Amino acid sequence: MKGAALGALVLLAGLSLAQQADYRMEARAALALSQLERVAGLAGGEEKLLAWAKEVKARAEKSHEAKAYFKALREAQAALLLYRAAQGEPKLKARPQARMGFHHGFGPKGWGGKGVDLRARAQAVSDRAEKELAYYRGQDPLVKDLVAEAKNRLEKEPGRAWMLARAALALISAERGF
Repeated sequence: MKGAALGALVLLAGLSLAQQADYRMEARAALALSQLERVAGLAGGEEKLLAWAKEVKARAEKSHEAKAYFKALREAQAALLLYRAAQGEPKLKARPQARMGFHHGFGPKGWGGKGVDLRARAQAVSDRAEKELAYYRGQDPLVKDLVAEAKNRLEKEPGRAWMLARAALALISAERGF
């Protein structure tokens, strides 16, 4: 009898934790969609990227209505990146150099204000998107177009290429569910 009661208690605790996680994901997706609405209202720029962003925004809204909150969150993140890419090349500010701890200069070049190479970052992210697309056998033609566009823009517009590749990764994540 005690074992059955303990089993029921564990089951109820697990169900309540699962419902909390769903509630949190719903809140995150709703926040991302509200940010997306704000950015979409002010959007302007390159027409091809804006069309892709509108398409992904519609997908995110449809996923949210279908209560697929993780998918809606990732698609909203991808649409937000596409809207920002349509607005133009990002202006990067150098990060302030860390003053606490060791000052021996070890670590990745991206840490601190010196040596930030956006082209190398964009290359790495676009390569990762291409490999994930191949590994997970992604069927979304928009993701393939985003990866190809990111590869084309690496030399002239590395900031936009980085954002396009990150949007592709977010769509791949939405498609596979993790």
